[in-house]
Amino acid sequence: SVSGFGSLLPTPYGAWPAYAVVAEAMGGFYSFRPEPGRLPNIGVAGALGDIGSALFAAIGTLAALEGRRRTGRGQRVDVAMFDAMLPIMDMVLFNPSIGIRDNSLAAWPGICTSFAASDGLFVVQVGREHQFERFAAAVGHPEWLDDPRFATREGWSEHLDDVIRPAVERWARERTKLDASRALAERGIVAGPSNDAADLLRDPHVRAHAMVREVPRPDGGPPLHVAGNPIKLSGSAEPAAHRWPRLGEHTDEILIRDLGLGAVERSALREAGVIG
Repeated sequence: SVSGFGSLLPTPYGAWPAYAVVAEAMGGFYSFRPEPGRLPNIGVAGALGDIGSALFAAIGTLAALEGRRRTGRGQRVDVAMFDAMLPIMDMVLFNPSIGIRDNSLAAWPGICTSFAASDGLFVVQVGREHQFERFAAAVGHPEWLDDPRFATREGWSEHLDDVIRPAVERWARERTKLDASRALAERGIVAGPSNDAADLLRDPHVRAHAMVREVPRPDGGPPLHVAGNPIKLSGSAEPAAHRWPRLGEHTDEILIRDLGLGAVERSALREAGVIG
């Protein structure tokens, strides 16, 4: 079972309804990376509270099945959405215990931000000295390595907006976000484009990994795009994408096959409102 606050162990929140945003908020997601004077963007991760809970439920189910194989006894698997967010947002709990009180990006020693290219944004993370050396050379500013302002990681952060950002964005102005990312990544710098739906549909990695599946629409309209399966198995081919069934589409088939009901019995069920 998956619910907001679980059902196996006691909780003061058991009667509370919960969507993903509640689990995310209570699990610390919106307290992480605060920006002074600005409220957090709610729901910015889509449905992380839902997806994360489902992943833990799947892992728990596999663990219970293995336990049954070993012991012959089954057990109930219970996941609270609130609980699932804590390991996902592990740094919210962990950082204060090692003396880190400010989780804002401004307090992070290094470069972790987005830059503008000709067609959008790309992200870069530089947290080590050897990475900064490569980064400075890649964007055409090897002199930064002799500049005392950039002698420390704190200096990189301090001069991000007045020196580093303008220089990087001049370098990236004639490049697409993918080309800029590629130029940096090829030098061992952590970088990547910030993609939207159109970018994902034409991305060569996404295509090669079958990570966008086209699902036929029941009305014959253009196919719907849904995310593919990120788990790749060496001995199993990707199955074809099929549309989901319409409401009641297989009712008669199941009643005939599994229960052996005839037309008269099914008609009676429909008249009584039991089936549609």
